[in-house]
Amino acid sequence: MGELYARDDWSNGYFFDQEEVEKFTQMAGEEGNAKFQQGALNESKELSDEQLMAMLSDESSPFAPRRGEFDAAVRLQELEDDGLAGEVIFPQMAPFGAGLMQYRYAVTDEQSLQGIRAYNRWLADFCKVNPGRHAGVALIDVNDIAVTVQEIREARKAGLFGGVLLPTSTGQHPYYHHPRYEPIWAVCEELAMPIHTHSGWSPDYGDVPAATPMYITEVDMWARRPFAAMVWSGAFERHPHLKLIFTEAGCAWISESLRWLEHKAQNPLFAYFKKGLNLTPTEYFQRNCFMGASFIGPLEMEERYKIGVDKIMWGSDYPHMEGTWPNTMTALQQSFGTVPELEVRSMLGEKAAEVFGFDLSQLRSVADRVGPELSQIQTAVAAD
Repeated sequence: MGELYARDDWSNGYFFDQEEVEKFTQMAGEEGNAKFQQGALNESKELSDEQLMAMLSDESSPFAPRRGEFDAAVRLQELEDDGLAGEVIFPQMAPFGAGLMQYRYAVTDEQSLQGIRAYNRWLADFCKVNPGRHAGVALIDVNDIAVTVQEIREARKAGLFGGVLLPTSTGQHPYYHHPRYEPIWAVCEELAMPIHTHSGWSPDYGDVPAATPMYITEVDMWARRPFAAMVWSGAFERHPHLKLIFTEAGCAWISESLRWLEHKAQNPLFAYFKKGLNLTPTEYFQRNCFMGASFIGPLEMEERYKIGVDKIMWGSDYPHMEGTWPNTMTALQQSFGTVPELEVRSMLGEKAAEVFGFDLSQLRSVADRVGPELSQIQTAVAAD
């Protein structure tokens, strides 16, 4: 089963650690890059299971996952070495097309469900190795809402308290303004399971030169869309304790989005669409929403009062190379070096502990042992 899953992900082109592939192609030059692009995916289908697993197990290979992605002891050690006491684990890949790229590739409903179940079982077991240190985010799809609700209950029962990842695309189903999703909002509020959106998914831009810059330009946009759907459909109105978290989709964008939504909401022509909504879009954001601010930089930090300091939850994006790991201290100094103490404490951990339900008494002893001192962070360092 593992070999089939790896082969499926490889052939669809989303198994690779993209940063490692980029380094590989730079070293390989034009000839090596061309060979990789033209032949690697097809050749992977011809490898035996043993050859494929050997290649994926070779830590020097650009296609091998980092050990901390599947070895809980290695993960915890690398997190602690980087000064982190706890984390939220987001899915990247899962069998049969599940994960960040849900609905990007054609799979049957049964394949999707079994891939989700396999991943959630694995994640629950993984998090149990270090109890209270990892808030695992469960996968769902939206093919059969009754089944999805039960999967959310099972995930919470299994110990996953990080919430659920809302698929960025709904495939052939209606989008999130539709009433069919009401049972999902209800069960997530009931179980205190935050709903996450996460950048990564996009439509297929085709095999043309502008495809990659189009993806880079728009990838965050797709992860931001559920907010408007949940405002105008009344999801936040009906579920005041429901939490929606935008992760790795930037932060500063919300200020302009709220300004524009307020402009529409205040237009007399829009009055009909506000029936039953007792708060403004900004008030719904302030009550129901948070920012998973992965590796927030100095420029966005300057906008923190517009965003709301109590809305921001910092993250390192471990183990991805575009994040701050394994050089988190330098990144913290650059972004938080001149930020007041109470704000630093909130954004670096206290708010996340509140939102996700981490046990602060447990994490505080760990943080005292591995975490940086405030005086180490509050040292103004000029960003490169």
